[in-house]
Amino acid sequence: MILNMEYTDIYRSSYMKADDLKDRTAKYTIYACTAEVVGEDKKLVLAFSNNDMPLVLNKTNATTLAELYGPETSEWEGKAIKLVPSTTSYQGKMVKCIRISPERV
Repeated sequence: MILNMEYTDIYRSSYMKADDLKDRTAKYTIYACTAEVVGEDKKLVLAFSNNDMPLVLNKTNATTLAELYGPETSEWEGKAIKLVPSTTSYQGKMVKCIRISPERV
């Protein structure tokens, strides 16, 4: 039987990745922010009220949120953010990433 789907539908991460944006910006409302062990590191993770895939925050995105809504993560709940597909240098290569827009939505 031949399936008609993208391979990423099968090998899906439990966290949001840049490819999940499909090269478009997206607006989400923060439901909660938790600290979780991701890999070997403790990271902040955002859950959204209008999307079931959480977003692991890198330091750049955490700093952007702090600049928008203050450093206390409990204050981020209920706030709308815009996620933007972007690229960054990682281990000498340009890779896709997600950035939080520095503009209030």
